[in-house]
Amino acid sequence: MLLSLHVPLGAEDAAEVKGESGLVLEVATAGGKDLRLSKRAALAVGKGESPSALLAAGKYSATWHGMLNLEKRSRVYFSFEGTGAAELFIDGESVLKEAGEMGEGETERLRLNSGQVPIKVVYTSPEDGAGGFRLMWRGREFSKEPVPASVLVHEKSEPLEKAMLVRRGRALFAELKCSQCHEGGKGMPEAGEMAPSLAGVGSRLDAGWMEAWLKDPKSMRAHARMPQVLKNEEDAQHVAAYLEGLKEAEPAKLAGNKAAGGKLFHDLGCIACHRSESGQDMASWATAPIDLFNAGHKYEEGALVAFLKNPGKHHAATRMPDFALEDKEAADLAAFVRSLSSKEKPSFSNGDAAKGKQIVVESHCSQCHEGVEASSASYQPLAAIAKKGSSDKSCLKKGSAVDYGLNAADSEALNAFLEDAQGVKSLAYFNKAEYAHRQFENLNCASCHQMDTQAAELGAVHQFSAKYAGHSEEENTEEAAHGAIAPPALTYIGEKLTIDYMERLFGGKLEYRTRPWVTQRMPAFPSRDALLAEGFAAAYGLGKEEDRGNAEVEQGKTLFGMVGGFGCAACHGAGEAKPIAVFEAPGVNLQFAGDRLRMDFYHRWMRDPQRIDPQTIMPKYFVDENATTLTEPLEGDGQKQMEAIWNWMQSLNEK
Repeated sequence: MLLSLHVPLGAEDAAEVKGESGLVLEVATAGGKDLRLSKRAALAVGKGESPSALLAAGKYSATWHGMLNLEKRSRVYFSFEGTGAAELFIDGESVLKEAGEMGEGETERLRLNSGQVPIKVVYTSPEDGAGGFRLMWRGREFSKEPVPASVLVHEKSEPLEKAMLVRRGRALFAELKCSQCHEGGKGMPEAGEMAPSLAGVGSRLDAGWMEAWLKDPKSMRAHARMPQVLKNEEDAQHVAAYLEGLKEAEPAKLAGNKAAGGKLFHDLGCIACHRSESGQDMASWATAPIDLFNAGHKYEEGALVAFLKNPGKHHAATRMPDFALEDKEAADLAAFVRSLSSKEKPSFSNGDAAKGKQIVVESHCSQCHEGVEASSASYQPLAAIAKKGSSDKSCLKKGSAVDYGLNAADSEALNAFLEDAQGVKSLAYFNKAEYAHRQFENLNCASCHQMDTQAAELGAVHQFSAKYAGHSEEENTEEAAHGAIAPPALTYIGEKLTIDYMERLFGGKLEYRTRPWVTQRMPAFPSRDALLAEGFAAAYGLGKEEDRGNAEVEQGKTLFGMVGGFGCAACHGAGEAKPIAVFEAPGVNLQFAGDRLRMDFYHRWMRDPQRIDPQTIMPKYFVDENATTLTEPLEGDGQKQMEAIWNWMQSLNEK
């Protein structure tokens, strides 16, 4: 066996790994080359899609190289899945070549010593550039599976660091809405996103807060991306007066319960992204949290409730997730947030709205914000400014007319992007897998979910909100240790969940909760649902799954049962049927399992659950290669038995 565990390494294990996580991936097309990190030797590219963010669509080659980091001497077989052509090199030696519909070939048994073993995979796409690839392996004690991210490492290099810096600058360019003024192509979805709409903003936001924000956004939020456009307090007063006059129907005012809101704040894990008190150490968060102790002054009465119920109504691209809160929940949470205010409410100077309107026109605010007086503006195209960087009147220069207050690292990344020969052109290109990776970071998914070697951040900061729920810090720590507050890990998300299920999950369209006993809820990100679902799958080398099984179900129902079966009904419900004898915690309802799981992952899980999740209490039913603990039905053929259960689970979805 290659590894005693191949799930994400714990902190004590991670320290032993030599090198950085992931492989170096070089993608080459007729138009150039691109370097990036790749957690796995896998990709999937659709027709007309760019194989890498900085390259145009078309036929390409992909070369992964790095090292296998093995805990012990291993005997394994490697194979490929996908379409195209591929060759695998282990320690410099070619051990497998295959072309066409790959998956039939396999290496001879390879004996690999413990430690780091050099690996290289060269893949060539079909002529139209559409196709996918996955590197697989199997060993004496585990069945065929994708080579996991936890055993793949690489060494740092200057070319890779430079390439990743360009990518960072590209993401910042989109995040700062630079494309709204400097047209450079909008194949990159984020490049076309608008800032919050200001239509009717005077009915939502407090005028004093808007005035303070306009004077200096970063004084209100240290990591604000809104630039400082207005250069004196008087202009801010006038613009705030203009915005205060933009009215719409005011939302209903709902009274909330502060104590109930505090408990909900804790139960939902809001502390993972928000600092609730100024005394909480910012260093506790791996990603800078957004302070809430000034948010109570931001919204007009009723508007905060409305925002919590529908965060994307006035800002489709908002990072604030939609938790599908009921009216009472939103009112309670709003009451709690208002109670956190640690400063006096900012005063409103009641400036001249007419002057403010003119300033808005002259400042071209409509380039980023809908709902304000429009203006026409002419800016240099990106191709013309790419070589200028932070010189001249660039927005990247300190004290410019539009001052983003960028730190040195952000300025370096943006300049690297603008100066890269492929950087500016790349805004017209789109790669789903890289989009999903950017959004994983942008939406702070790691705040609640473990991913590969990256632990969830919530465990480090959840103690800060324990008192709001009436818990002591000790109780909260014990609760976390038993997994009661832990959302599922996302390590296998792209190979585990179907695209259809993920799209409904991310879009808030599911009519059930998979794990109703977990206090956190999976929120929705409706503006990103389809692209996120497709992107996560593509990162694992997969597209839409078509085969969902056949209609034979009776034997599967028997195998599920307590008599003549594996006893799954003890822990798992099935549709309306409840579990019979739950031990430590219930399992997911198998109606939902059949709806959400990919068939390949289901079979891997059923063969050896602990290999995927060592903490699971799910038993292992296979006693050897293809025999389970049951000699009947289906002549004790484990694969057929598991297929029967799978087919029966699919029938539950139809009821």
